[in-house]
Amino acid sequence: MEVLFRLFGNICRFKLGPESVPASFNLLLILFIINFIVESFLGLTVYSFAQSLFLAFFAILSLFVFTWIWLVLFRLTNRYLQTIITLAGVSLFTNILCFVPMTILWKMGILADNSFAMINLLLIIWVLAIYAHIFRSALNISLLLGFALAITYFITFNTIAINLSGA
Repeated sequence: MEVLFRLFGNICRFKLGPESVPASFNLLLILFIINFIVESFLGLTVYSFAQSLFLAFFAILSLFVFTWIWLVLFRLTNRYLQTIITLAGVSLFTNILCFVPMTILWKMGILADNSFAMINLLLIIWVLAIYAHIFRSALNISLLLGFALAITYFITFNTIAINLSGA
């Protein structure tokens, strides 16, 4: 567990890329389940139980599909498992270390609404930069293009999620 924590921490600090992650379907399954639970918990702070479950599942599924599409377009499907494990691990790492504590502090009233919004924005920018780094490594593209893909994913996911969930 400590090895994975360090691995995803180093990816979040832009020291390693998806090529450093073991290609293990079992690891992907574990990350998917834990990610689903954590994403659902975070969603419960704003949405109903059903919406939270739907959005958690949709967030993970859309990232899987988005990544698959780009790897197919670049003819690099052999990198899919490592790339998606990296994205799932980074998502879990940032959610547990940053978003969950921040959300708890906000719900307890310790963190004001405007402070919560500003910190949340900065964390989202950081996560998008990490995703850009991962896309850059997986697709052999520039960091700028990787960032464009990360922003495209973020906007597309949020637009579809809002329309589907009515949130």
